[in-house]
Amino acid sequence: MVFFIKKHHIYNKSYQFSKKIGLINNILISKLMTFYILIPLGIALLAFGGDFIVSSSTALAKKMNISPMIIGIAIIGFGTSIPEIFVATNAALSNSPDIAVGGIIGSNIANILLVLGFALFLSQKNVLPKISMGDLSVMAFSTLFLIYLMSLGFIGGIWPALMISFLLVYFFLSFRFFNVNPSLDENEEKKNYFQILGLLIFSFIALFYGSDFLIQGLVGLAKKLNIPESVLGLSLAAIGTSLPELSVTLFSIIRKKSSVALGNIIGSNIINILGALGVASLVKGSLEISDDFLLLDPYILIATACWLYIIVRYGNRNPRIFGAISLLSYSVYIYALYQ
Repeated sequence: MVFFIKKHHIYNKSYQFSKKIGLINNILISKLMTFYILIPLGIALLAFGGDFIVSSSTALAKKMNISPMIIGIAIIGFGTSIPEIFVATNAALSNSPDIAVGGIIGSNIANILLVLGFALFLSQKNVLPKISMGDLSVMAFSTLFLIYLMSLGFIGGIWPALMISFLLVYFFLSFRFFNVNPSLDENEEKKNYFQILGLLIFSFIALFYGSDFLIQGLVGLAKKLNIPESVLGLSLAAIGTSLPELSVTLFSIIRKKSSVALGNIIGSNIINILGALGVASLVKGSLEISDDFLLLDPYILIATACWLYIIVRYGNRNPRIFGAISLLSYSVYIYALYQ
């Protein structure tokens, strides 16, 4: 009888313990499901917000007689970089600097290898326009400047103000010397300023909440699955914030507006570094850069910048081959991140 009571007592304890374990597992699964909902929801809001802000800012720019290349580099480049600005700033304020910095580095790599690579893979010959070496030089300077800041280990002091100042000077020179009157599409002519303003407001709301959801999801997922925030920044955050660039580039290629497509890639990469990191570090006061980024990413940034120059120079000969090489390279890069 005593043996039976002890056995029953042990059984009850083991049952209660297994019940607690089951409850803990259910809580963990529900939290993971929350992260899996927040991340795609955040990416979707960033994609829609980026798409609307690009269309509305383009319509506004054309009504103000701004040229297609300037629209690509400055207006659309800025519009498609707003998700990066929101995510980087939100991540910095949430004390997740690795997501902020990783998102910018990863986005610049994704813009060249993934976005432009995918567009080239779907293109015919002679799709790339002639582009000013000045714009490529500014992008190269921005990339080298970012690598220098990575070697310092932080962005603070006078650097954020200088980064934003450099960007404003670049915009001024672009508008001053390279602007010609564009032609308005029929749909853009029908849009009035109130419609454009409404789209812009909706876009900013979507981008604000999208960036917040994405950061919450990535930080939570990193903690639960023990994945470094830098890796999630370089991959998921980068791909998510690069969706507007992908959308604009593909539609520009389809509509045979390749100057807008290439200008968007170059402009976005410049604005990501000088604008997004500049704003994030200025708002935060100082932005730390982990030593983890120094292992591989400086070399990848330099390699992709050189690869863009090669594409601009020789890509018209067989764009699909260049696109395939770009996509394969990006796949290898993402695979290496998770090893």
